[in-house]
Amino acid sequence: MSKKGLKENQIFAARDTVEENDKIKAAREAVAADPTNAEKYMALGLALRGQMFFREALEAYSIGLTYDPFMSLLYRHRGHAYVNLGQYQEAAADFEMGLRIDPKNWDCWYHLGLSYHLMGSYERALKAYETCYALSPTDEYRICTTDWYCMTLMKMGRIDDMRKAAARIHADMEPGMSEGYFDRVLVYNGTRNIDEVLAEAAAKDDHMYATGAYGLAVYEEYVLGNREKAKEILTRIAGRDETWGGFAEHAAADQLKHWDD
Repeated sequence: MSKKGLKENQIFAARDTVEENDKIKAAREAVAADPTNAEKYMALGLALRGQMFFREALEAYSIGLTYDPFMSLLYRHRGHAYVNLGQYQEAAADFEMGLRIDPKNWDCWYHLGLSYHLMGSYERALKAYETCYALSPTDEYRICTTDWYCMTLMKMGRIDDMRKAAARIHADMEPGMSEGYFDRVLVYNGTRNIDEVLAEAAAKDDHMYATGAYGLAVYEEYVLGNREKAKEILTRIAGRDETWGGFAEHAAADQLKHWDD
């Protein structure tokens, strides 16, 4: 008779003991006052995510979906929480479902591409990013989409295609919240110097460092062939893990895990 999965491995036993902040407490009160309102559960999930209670956020979004199973934003946010936890297949399934309901949701396309990228399903990631880029309303959206699109092409060995994609981003664009992505795409297209951008990223907080540096590690490995330099950057990202749930943080950890494969 084959062995079975162990209870302690299959069932989440531990719960976070960190005290919830006032924003979460207020969101719980709002849910208690209106317990069948899906939007209240979404607000609770977002509050929980803000304190990095991602599992609890998943639960809130899931309860919300029992009251409104066609609310695309709940799939979008639950998928995001799954990515934060490194559960990329579950994330992709939620983003796909959200897009069945709202096919023009930019966030779902962007994070779907991210999920497939982190799963190593690069062809599917490319298709998602191509649609995402077409839906991008401003340079801010085009920049971050182009960055992940370029990294996907690098990992597929399509360097010429990567350079063509990176060339559509230029220095006079307004990056908005995509500043970290912006600087590294300018490295990909030859506008900026990689060492200068790495030095600037190192002076920022942990999450912005990961955002600014991860793509440069990919560039070092897949374009320049500097595997040791790439590993050094990835190791530094993994060591600065205050925001351990971030996308670049996950990508760096996954790449290090399979470094010698």
